[in-house]
Amino acid sequence: MAEAIEKFSKAMDRIPEYVTTFIVQSRKAEGRSVLLDALVGLAVRTAWEPIKSMIHTIGIEELQRTCRILAILICPAPEDHKAVQDGALLPLAKEGMLETSRERLEQVFPAGWVHRLREGLGGA
Repeated sequence: MAEAIEKFSKAMDRIPEYVTTFIVQSRKAEGRSVLLDALVGLAVRTAWEPIKSMIHTIGIEELQRTCRILAILICPAPEDHKAVQDGALLPLAKEGMLETSRERLEQVFPAGWVHRLREGLGGA
């Protein structure tokens, strides 16, 4: 058990590095402007510390769901960003979004976008 906890702790410490690499590669793949790796790394590390402490408070699954929702809300064009679609929209849809959540999305996003999203998710 102690060895598993040590491995888990080391993996947690590598999350900012993984996220930084993913963001930089994703931006390049989508043809978006490249940000300095150091700047992305600083932003990720700054965001990671409070997120890491939240794991103990609300649990990993709830924290993951919260991060997915935040990704959708802060992305200026989720319909144009594959990483947001694959990492946030689709997992939330597969999880089974409640009708209340659908109605809230329709209040926040343009109706046409929500309609296209629901069609793309097979009516989810």
